[in-house]
Amino acid sequence: MFTRRFNFIRIAGIQIGIDLSWLFIAVLLTWTLATGYFPLTYPGLSVGTYWGMGFLGMMGLFVCIVLHELGHAFMAKHFKLPISQITLFLFGGVAEIRKESSSPKVEFWVAIAGPLVTLALMLSFYILHILGASLAWPMVLQGIISYLAGINTWILLFNLVPAFPLDVGRVLRAILWACTKNVNKATRVATHFGTAFGIFLIFFGIFLFIGGSFVAGIWLVILGLFLQKAALSSQTQFFISQELRHAKVVQFMKNQIETVSPTLTIQEFIQTHLYRSHHHLYPVVEGEKLLGAISLKEVKSAPPQEWPSRTLQSILLPLSQCLILSPHASALDAMNQFQETDVSTLLIVEGEHLLGILTAQDLFKFLSIKIELEDSARR
Repeated sequence: MFTRRFNFIRIAGIQIGIDLSWLFIAVLLTWTLATGYFPLTYPGLSVGTYWGMGFLGMMGLFVCIVLHELGHAFMAKHFKLPISQITLFLFGGVAEIRKESSSPKVEFWVAIAGPLVTLALMLSFYILHILGASLAWPMVLQGIISYLAGINTWILLFNLVPAFPLDVGRVLRAILWACTKNVNKATRVATHFGTAFGIFLIFFGIFLFIGGSFVAGIWLVILGLFLQKAALSSQTQFFISQELRHAKVVQFMKNQIETVSPTLTIQEFIQTHLYRSHHHLYPVVEGEKLLGAISLKEVKSAPPQEWPSRTLQSILLPLSQCLILSPHASALDAMNQFQETDVSTLLIVEGEHLLGILTAQDLFKFLSIKIELEDSARR
């Protein structure tokens, strides 16, 4: 979903980051507020003041979106759902929950937590706006508070649309799930609402564009296309996780493994293994005991002049630092490991014995075939 992400803060163990697309929105929003909204709403102030208000308004929105997503994240943590991170991007933010809800109740409360936070923020800013007006607070402060009250109102209204994967779209899925006892059917119906709302935004945006509202029209078309894609992507991700949850890694792992001895020199390893088989990772085995693994990274850590004399034993990655999985783990656990790390190979281990290797390529190949067959069956 994201282009490039920058982490900047961790709150209660939850990493919060910014996608490059958010930086574009931050600049555009600051410019729009400083040159349009605040000068029209509060005339007579200096240019510098308007730019300061624009920047503070943008930062206030930034904080509100983070708090909205933290509402989802904290509720997910309450129900023992693992949180990967929170990312701010072009159209707001997303709390990346690594596990699907286990029941309609969990889905409902995790989904509704964000809008409840936004509702609380909206009411708080409106109260502050009324208080500021009665106490004659500086116009700059009143203007920023008024803007944040209004923008939180729009965020709340947008998320109240029952279009999956928006928040209330997920609430709708939870309600349908509870009524039908069928999460797959509930997901399909909620996805239809999401794609339909995306199509509506696209046509409404085209209508506005033809009517002369060029900027608003273009943004609505982009938003509609994004919602359509997000709805279908969320549905696909859900069904993939359902498939992987019931599959064990033993079904996908390779039993024919190319292992290496710890007594091999680095030079011998390069010539007889690395140059010939081109694997990402080689398990290092002594007898039947798995000691660790070695990859190109470990080889590069040793000076080239030492390659003829040093053995793999001296540079291998110990088993305690390797990414390993039990053969009884689910394929979904493996997928999460691949997504959270930069590795492309997992060692399937029981005790200290190597049973097999699972690569991301093998798992993705299975998913590709599965999705293609299901698409063919639907046609």
